[in-house]
Amino acid sequence: MPVDGSIASQWYFKRVADASDARGGPYTWDQMTGFAASGLFTPDDLVWHATLPGWVPARDVAGLFVGAGDALPTAASAAQPQAVPLGVVQQAPVAQPMPSPTRSPRRSRVGLVVGLLAIAVLLVAAIGGGAWWFLGGRDGGLAGDGPDMGEATYKAPDAASVITSKQWGTVPANQIGIVLAEGGKRRDAEKVAKKLNGSLVGEMEFIDLYQIEYPGTTEDDLTKAIATAKANDKVALAFPNEETFEDAEIWGVRQEPYQEPMYEGEAGDGYRAIGVPQAWKFVRGAGLDLETVRVGVIDSGLWAPGEGRESEFGGEVEVDSPDEDGGKASAPSVNDDGSTNPAGTHGTGVMTVIGADPGNGGPAGVAGPLGKKLKITSINRSSPKYATTTSTPDPNDPTKVTLSGGTTWALGDLKAVQTAVANNAKVINCSFGKTNGNPEVAAAYKKFFEKMAQDHPGVLFVCSAGNDHQVVDGSRRYPSGHAFDNMITVGGMNNDGNYSSYSNGKSENYEITLAAPGTKAIVGMGPDGEPVRQNGTSFATPHVTAAAAILLSLNPSLKAADIKRILSETARKGLTIGDPGDPKAHSNLIPDAYGGRVLAVDLAVLQVINDMRAEKGLGKLTPEILEQIAVVDAVAVTGEPGEYAVKGIVKMTGDKGTDLAIDVSAENHAIGGKSSQPVAANTAGEVKWTVTLPKDEGVITVRRTDNDAASIITVEKFDINGSWSGVFTITEFTITDQKAAEEEGCSAAILSALKGKKIPMTMDITVDESGQGSGTGLIDVGSLDPDDDVTSNPTQYGISYSGSTITYEPQSGEGVSSMKATVSRQGENLVQKGTLTGGGKGWRLKAVFTLSKPDTPK
Repeated sequence: MPVDGSIASQWYFKRVADASDARGGPYTWDQMTGFAASGLFTPDDLVWHATLPGWVPARDVAGLFVGAGDALPTAASAAQPQAVPLGVVQQAPVAQPMPSPTRSPRRSRVGLVVGLLAIAVLLVAAIGGGAWWFLGGRDGGLAGDGPDMGEATYKAPDAASVITSKQWGTVPANQIGIVLAEGGKRRDAEKVAKKLNGSLVGEMEFIDLYQIEYPGTTEDDLTKAIATAKANDKVALAFPNEETFEDAEIWGVRQEPYQEPMYEGEAGDGYRAIGVPQAWKFVRGAGLDLETVRVGVIDSGLWAPGEGRESEFGGEVEVDSPDEDGGKASAPSVNDDGSTNPAGTHGTGVMTVIGADPGNGGPAGVAGPLGKKLKITSINRSSPKYATTTSTPDPNDPTKVTLSGGTTWALGDLKAVQTAVANNAKVINCSFGKTNGNPEVAAAYKKFFEKMAQDHPGVLFVCSAGNDHQVVDGSRRYPSGHAFDNMITVGGMNNDGNYSSYSNGKSENYEITLAAPGTKAIVGMGPDGEPVRQNGTSFATPHVTAAAAILLSLNPSLKAADIKRILSETARKGLTIGDPGDPKAHSNLIPDAYGGRVLAVDLAVLQVINDMRAEKGLGKLTPEILEQIAVVDAVAVTGEPGEYAVKGIVKMTGDKGTDLAIDVSAENHAIGGKSSQPVAANTAGEVKWTVTLPKDEGVITVRRTDNDAASIITVEKFDINGSWSGVFTITEFTITDQKAAEEEGCSAAILSALKGKKIPMTMDITVDESGQGSGTGLIDVGSLDPDDDVTSNPTQYGISYSGSTITYEPQSGEGVSSMKATVSRQGENLVQKGTLTGGGKGWRLKAVFTLSKPDTPK
């Protein structure tokens, strides 16, 4: 195949062994040959380009696997495509749709599959409209409360000055940065600028860094300017203002949630892997007073989406910016294929992982439960103050201007970091960087972080390792990788505990401190109300940033070095996959080359809690005790119509005991018993009430007063008669005895292939006033592939409806051990969310389903 300018870009690859159907791309030809040489994909993997007949084995593409020392095809660089960050995973461009990857021949699906899947369900992920946050005024403790770091000014390059150089890539031809030698003064920098017929346009007094602008237009002008600056004995470093990139470079496939809450099933594996749910049980159980903590995010800003998408930052977590128009993005990010980032922006994704509202049905940030105690300072490094942008006025409204471009620069990023520090951020997330940058730029960054560690040890920098799949030269990568007390560098791992193939590795002069989940991370809600999932160390990093914020909220006296030590000491070596008692359970260890440790939020929180108790002379609390203190259970037992016996249950109280309080929201209700009743310290206990709901409808809330843990009982009658529709998803399928399963007719290949797929279904239900009746369900397995000669037969069910629970009894349900759903109202629809478990000789299966139908008015 000839290699010419038409194929210099827009390449994709797919690993044959990757069952997720994730595609990597678009890449340039140079990037593809580099990936091939590094082993990121193999000759057996599949490659796609618009000039090819379809997905083809990589070995069939001439020149892709060149030998060491061979020259790359010169035409591969004949065109000058826009630079694409390595590792971006996107859908194919709309104009050139990719074909489906090559698949093995189909096998006919056995009757067991149809029997198990004869359920009608609908996955309802519609999120109601609502206003997103807006960047309001700062809290009273923002501006000026941070450390005094001296003068800090910066001028973003003008677009007309930007050139594509052979030596430095995209740079402004008329700007350089210099760092003075020890003892240097501003007047020395002014002399350098004068010698260049230029002037000082920026300054970071903290590390004696100055930005010089002069009348240069070519790469030769830039080369001479740097040489002139270096010739001055008062100058320690001189360098161009390099372009920088976000480390969000490998995109995953967008997926539907399996069920509510959003993080159940596979979608929540990453959070469970690092102990996020457990950590919050420990925080609630400890009963400590939380302090306010401010996190800085240096990124592309938060995009406030349009109508139809709820705000993840419209609740208690406050997002602000010290820069006017410098924290919020003016438009969603645009991908190279012309599509928009479904999460809004890279920065939106990062902030979602840190602090998204956990109470609105959408994504939940790792530190989101801090609520009002969490404040996020957003510094938009793509805004005009830091980046080179173009502006487009609205022809219908000249007062409205859309900014685009957003080319970011090394000096602008460093100024943004200092702005966050100056505005009192104690943990700063840096999900950006450059792997093969100018060593002198990297040295300037290094000087900044060294001096911060010395002068301001309370500020922690959490940085992404990068997604270049290489062992990193720490003298060229910035801002990450330093073994300083005030820096944590984060690598990415998959949700199964394996280190991700895209993440960079450590070297003798480059540290990877911790690994965290970066693969298929939930980074926002799309315009259609569905979760957006993306990959990259950019989204592993905010997991660690959020963990540090939680520790600081528990104990604000912690310094950066304390947090790094605690997170490092409590980190796990890897993750155990499967039930500990299962002989097939195994551990996936993070290789030492990639840091060797996995973030463990729960263990870090536990250590801080017990350290603080030790300071007060109190004994240690175990995870079991903290979990018991963190929760309250509630149950309502029905009696005569409208009468309910309600019980609040705690397995353990804290040192001070607690009260259980009941609240009922219902028309003409009555509560028998005191609304708040005590449970003694360090004991288990129960509290009872009688509740009257004349219409058999209402919401009963039982709450612990010591930590605000609550359990909510919803009593509601629905008309479940009628036609339901939706989807059904297998979440787990396990073969425990291959021979026995095959004898029973169970095909592991077929059921494994169906795992995770949304299968359209319908269900017709008829019940009487007592809630007893029947149903007919159908799953359309054949719709997954119209070319597959598969049909599905209806299955009959016995149905029992009581309270909010629907119990299904398949009349031909061999292999189904339990199938139940909870019904609730969502907007104008009734929704069932249910589970199915089944098994037989040699196999086990779990699934979730969601059904929906219009609510029938009574």
